[in-house]
Amino acid sequence: MVDYRFSGDSTISVKFGNEIRPDINKYVRSMRLLIERASISGIREMVPTYCSLYIHYDPLVIDDVELLEKLKSLEGKIEDVELPPPKVIDVPVAYGGEYGPDIEYVADYHGITVDDVIKYHANRPYLVYMLGFTPGFTFLGSVDDAIATPRLKNPRLKVPAGSVGIAGKQTGIYAISSPGGWQLIGRTYLRFYDPTRTPPTPVKAGDYIRFIPVSPEEFEMHRQEVEDVETTVVDKDWVPEGRDAIEVVSPGMLATVQDRGRYGYQELGICTAGVMDEISFRVANCLVGNGDNAAALEVTFGGTVLRFLKDTMIAITGGDLSPSLNGNPADMYKVLKVKMGDVLSFGGCRKGFRSYVAIAGGIDVPVVMGSRSTDLKAKIGGYKGRKLQRSDILHTFDVDMDLSREGLSVDSSLFSFGDEGIFRVVEGPDDEYFTKEAKDVFYGSEFIVTDKIDRMGYRLQGPYIGHNERGAGIISDGISFGTIQVPGEGYPIVLLKDRQAVGGYTKIATLLTVDAYRFSQLKPGDRVRFKRVDVKFGHNLLREVERRLSIVGKRNRKVYRVRVNKMVYEVVVEEV
Repeated sequence: MVDYRFSGDSTISVKFGNEIRPDINKYVRSMRLLIERASISGIREMVPTYCSLYIHYDPLVIDDVELLEKLKSLEGKIEDVELPPPKVIDVPVAYGGEYGPDIEYVADYHGITVDDVIKYHANRPYLVYMLGFTPGFTFLGSVDDAIATPRLKNPRLKVPAGSVGIAGKQTGIYAISSPGGWQLIGRTYLRFYDPTRTPPTPVKAGDYIRFIPVSPEEFEMHRQEVEDVETTVVDKDWVPEGRDAIEVVSPGMLATVQDRGRYGYQELGICTAGVMDEISFRVANCLVGNGDNAAALEVTFGGTVLRFLKDTMIAITGGDLSPSLNGNPADMYKVLKVKMGDVLSFGGCRKGFRSYVAIAGGIDVPVVMGSRSTDLKAKIGGYKGRKLQRSDILHTFDVDMDLSREGLSVDSSLFSFGDEGIFRVVEGPDDEYFTKEAKDVFYGSEFIVTDKIDRMGYRLQGPYIGHNERGAGIISDGISFGTIQVPGEGYPIVLLKDRQAVGGYTKIATLLTVDAYRFSQLKPGDRVRFKRVDVKFGHNLLREVERRLSIVGKRNRKVYRVRVNKMVYEVVVEEV
């Protein structure tokens, strides 16, 4: 039986079971192929997992009812799908020693020798069930019961790139260095993530891997090949088209170049990245006359200082981080003309957590995998794949400035889409793992944003949320923008733009897309509550966002204020 579940207002999961089995995974891949052949409009990308296919779609192009109908019409064809022949890749592995520091524990756990562990692990084909967690991380199965070993109780803070591990009956390859809790038994020098290649990973779901033991001497001969993944620069030979426009005098806490995000690569473990508050970003671009995906600056918390190297026009939106121009307060949500030598500074948070600075023409950085967004984990996009640093020089595309836009402004209340501190969610997709009492706690309590926040997600503090007898763990499954996980410790984690593509904790609810943007403006100490709504509410809200954005591009100096009735999509806009 196929199980369809919504994960928020722009993702649907097609689930074929709840076990790690090749036949179930084949259904997942077959469904994915059928959908590709059907060319269903509005599907942004698909992420195959062990048991389910996560479909990220645009509800402004296709609504939930139509999408479900089209998906269900394909069910009967799954058994007849002939999948393309898989690749089989031999992966050289140096086992034990510094390369596999947990191999002796695995041997002792099962009462066998280290040589036995290697014998059971190597020289057999493993199905690539999925990729995720980090760029290129490869989930393989299944290992022989003789070496199936639980994860570490205390995960390592850093696992070297190329490490090969075991977690239960899974085995896998860490493509980049990252935290991890798998039992490490060896290391390969073969690179499983290279952003300079197309595609950036050598395998995809449905391929096979065979581990081939090699000597430490052979590994050392090739060690640099896998370690170079940490220093690879995709755009090292790139030459900007535009002129010098901005010098970074001080980067502050965090400043990056972003656009709306990178789509089509989550199935390879590469996150969407992109601006955290997409609405504020698009408003800024609309004000200065850019396309609404032109790359801009995302400034977090404050402390950022920028010097302009040419005359241009800018707009600042989003969180109020006390912006000033040449020491004087700078208006937000208004087109400002700046001159060469002017200095824009952000003092600190008054309200909100992230500001956006759009500049006429847009920031000129390379397009990597279809986007100019900075992915800090994958080290791609933006300016050299990293956060901005002192003395960095940013370029903008040359455009004829429309001077009539100077002074164009919009009242920020036009883009207030909810009550402060209240965030709307679609229940699930794993709500059956929680007791009724736990759900009552989740929807009836106030939670506090902790200081453990970043672009990947926010940890919250509040009353304990318990699970039922099923527990807190699930077979690793897809994750949506705004997913709210509740691990065994019982406190929510809200996952945002730089989230991993898959994860193994229960998901009690998912923020509406618009409320996920709003959530990204929270800072430590802010208080939140969650309110259940349906998918249709989220779709209507997204339509209303588009309607209001269409107002911003008008070339006049009028300020727009908004009066909102109880139903969010019934709005009256007045010219003042």
